[in-house]
Amino acid sequence: MAKLELKGGCMHRTLFLWIVTVAVVIASPVFAGDQNFSDRFAKGNTSFGGELGFGHTFNLPPGKDRTDLSFAFIFSNWQKNLTGIIAPDSPLQGALYWDVEGGLALLTHRDHEYLLGFSPLIAEYKFLNPERKWAPTILAGAGFSMQDWEEQADYELGSEFQFLLHGGVGVEVFRESGSYSLNYRLFHVSNAGIRSPNIGLNSHVFSLGLRF
Repeated sequence: MAKLELKGGCMHRTLFLWIVTVAVVIASPVFAGDQNFSDRFAKGNTSFGGELGFGHTFNLPPGKDRTDLSFAFIFSNWQKNLTGIIAPDSPLQGALYWDVEGGLALLTHRDHEYLLGFSPLIAEYKFLNPERKWAPTILAGAGFSMQDWEEQADYELGSEFQFLLHGGVGVEVFRESGSYSLNYRLFHVSNAGIRSPNIGLNSHVFSLGLRF
């Protein structure tokens, strides 16, 4: 019963964050002119940021006796605009970014076992429009980690070293300098067959982000 209450509370908090984000998006003014828009998203621009979030594992692939884990995480990232504005005046108008991120995830309902990860290969695309001050985003990438979750997930994880795969979507709201974001990510952890077992863990992850 306590676990159900915990999940319900997390879902309510996530829904509240989405509502707040939508309200901020609606209230956001547009960019002041095409020049400001193109300068803001020029090729080669870089920024730093971070995200704070919550994740929970789910059964993919389905199977019995799967480990049920919840975790909080925090990570920092660096981002570089690789293209500037591309596909102008089309629904796909936007810019492609290279992201590098590293951070820490801690189990919330165990003994705070850790996962320390680094992902140097993440591609993110932002669908940009000068008529709005927000953008849908998509990302995909890979990295690696050291962790001691295998003590709790010995059915899925067979080694301390694990590879990471990321795939996600989000909404980024731009400020005069920097931005806020609300993000969803599918987070995969496995060791690519280095040691058995190698079923791996898959998680839904929700996060709030801030860029400078």
